[in-house]
Amino acid sequence: MAAEAARTVAQTGHAEQARSFVNMVGLIGDLRERVRLLEAVMENFPGGISLFDDNLQMVLCNRQQKVLLEYPDELMADGYPSMEELFRFNAVRGEYGSGDIEMHVRRRMELARKMEPHCYDRTRPNGTVLEVRGMPLEGGGFVTTYLDVTEQRRNQQLVSHMAHHDPLTDLPNRMLFNDRLTTAVAQVKRRGLMAVHYLDLDKFKPVNDSFGHKAGDEMLIGVAERIRKAVRENDTVARLGGDEFAIVQTGINQRGDAAVLANRVLALFEKPFELSVTSVKLGISIGIALGPDDGATSDDLLMKADNALYCSKSGGRNRFSFFEK
Repeated sequence: MAAEAARTVAQTGHAEQARSFVNMVGLIGDLRERVRLLEAVMENFPGGISLFDDNLQMVLCNRQQKVLLEYPDELMADGYPSMEELFRFNAVRGEYGSGDIEMHVRRRMELARKMEPHCYDRTRPNGTVLEVRGMPLEGGGFVTTYLDVTEQRRNQQLVSHMAHHDPLTDLPNRMLFNDRLTTAVAQVKRRGLMAVHYLDLDKFKPVNDSFGHKAGDEMLIGVAERIRKAVRENDTVARLGGDEFAIVQTGINQRGDAAVLANRVLALFEKPFELSVTSVKLGISIGIALGPDDGATSDDLLMKADNALYCSKSGGRNRFSFFEK
């Protein structure tokens, strides 16, 4: 059809216009092919993907994005929305949490106008975790992608939790305890006081020897539950290994605050542990070191708390002792 039109124009003596017309038709054909390929790529993308022009007006949005972000049909019934309209729609339906709707829109538009690459996780109200990536395009415009990484993030959290927690009691392990202790020591160097409590069960071995390791495991789980009840939310209870536990107590004002916690732990051990095979009464010995008074490093404080624990053991067990220089 284009060739016939060109011949017709040429026959009338307008050869230059004919060549221009043919070239234009060819460009339109190329453009249509590029658009077709682009649409094919977008529809086969494993997540949501949308394109915006340099005025932040949406020009394309694939089906996966509409499903993944639960866009209603009426949102795009009259054409694609602008980025600002999309932000406002999301803010109204609670995608960005509580707060002023226009504040949410304004903040996001300020960032969008910078046309800078970005990548972040966004948790939707339904619990889905989306990895959102944005990239400016050469010549203007912006492309945004959305990938559902809910399962991936859940697995990462599980692996991280397992690496930092005792599998039996689910308490922080020695690695996480050392990290929390190091943080607490750094904080009290500026101001305040903190305490390290080193705890060891009294005569735990006979429980294992008499009733088996299953009973011993029950005992350790019960011990962990009781120590948890004694501490505040900002304190850390850890199992260091075997029948050894430790507490990082932060935000205290005086030595007596550490004594109060130690007495609270001892009181919780006055009641026998009800195991599946028997009832056992068990004591616990505690050694306490204060930071920064007794040491400037986590290793130093832990060693001195261990020394204080030895004093409790040698002094009759089921008691607590402070480190004495």
